[in-house]
Amino acid sequence: MKITAITTVPFSLPLRRAIGFAHGSMATTEHVLVEIHTDEGLIGRAEAPSRAYLYGESQVSMVEAVHLWFAPLLVGLDPFRTDTIRGILERTANNNTIKGAIDIALHDLIGQAVGQPCYKLLGGHTDRVRVTYVCGYSAPQEMADECAQVHESHGVTAFKVKVGVDPHKDAAALAAIRGRLPDALIYVDGNEAFSEKDALNMLAMAAEQRVAWAEEPCPAADTVARRRVAEHGAIPILGDDSCRTLSEVTREAVNGAIHLVSIKVARTGYRLSRDILGLAAAHGIRPLVGSQGDSGMGILAGAHFCAAHRATSALPAELSFHLNLAADILVEPPPIINGELLLGKGSGLGLVVDPDKLGRYRVDR
Repeated sequence: MKITAITTVPFSLPLRRAIGFAHGSMATTEHVLVEIHTDEGLIGRAEAPSRAYLYGESQVSMVEAVHLWFAPLLVGLDPFRTDTIRGILERTANNNTIKGAIDIALHDLIGQAVGQPCYKLLGGHTDRVRVTYVCGYSAPQEMADECAQVHESHGVTAFKVKVGVDPHKDAAALAAIRGRLPDALIYVDGNEAFSEKDALNMLAMAAEQRVAWAEEPCPAADTVARRRVAEHGAIPILGDDSCRTLSEVTREAVNGAIHLVSIKVARTGYRLSRDILGLAAAHGIRPLVGSQGDSGMGILAGAHFCAAHRATSALPAELSFHLNLAADILVEPPPIINGELLLGKGSGLGLVVDPDKLGRYRVDR
């Protein structure tokens, strides 16, 4: 089998309502569909989410990176040579999200070729994932209502709560959510909004509400504050924006700045995500699968990786973002029942793209 072409389609999806966080809000999502074509008629697919403020990649830049650099280098190669292809991609600096999408699309293609789902190819630990719902920043009672509604409709029992705008509202929101969901697993995400002192105060408050851990309370660049907060804070620290690459995860682990790490396959693909998983095990850091504002396609990619490994399956994964979307490009969005996303037995990622929906939401026309 040989790669004959790599094509891209940028598309944007509306949210049901804007999602607030410490530094702003998001009302739409931006993605690039990557399709790897072969001489045997199989097509591997994946999506690359554009989050320019985090990763410096736009829809336009990712499309051009494939067109100008990556497709010319990969056409003619055997898609099973994933490690060789990763080495070729690494000749070009940065562009991590589009590289991740190419890697995932290769695994989707391989799964189709051998007739097996990706979670079995990657480790095969289980076929289901317990999910976390990410609750955006709003009025405390609205946040509590949102979490309670998702629990009622989908059985979700794990919630990530955005904090970092107002300490009084943070405390009120956590108290309201805990009051409505006394047995839920709750953790917070500060999106790097806190100083060292404010972070320690927030962690102490969160501990009173039995919050399990806190994601990125301090800026990624403030290495001293991060280390001190991880050492003296009342609850463990989850690394995310500070852990975008293998080298960054190594730095945070060696500095003692994190106790958990968020693995987002959209930014590291399957190949580097497995490297991060091994690094986390070596340093005694718990891994969980995070969210990158994914559509249903990205949700399934993350779910296959999470289900494949014992370590990632041990914690709920942030794989319910598609519940926030007002539209998708898949024929059917991944169902969440009793708080779990169950993977099917189809080959590869099991993606079924609706061409009419893709035509409606693509942005290159």
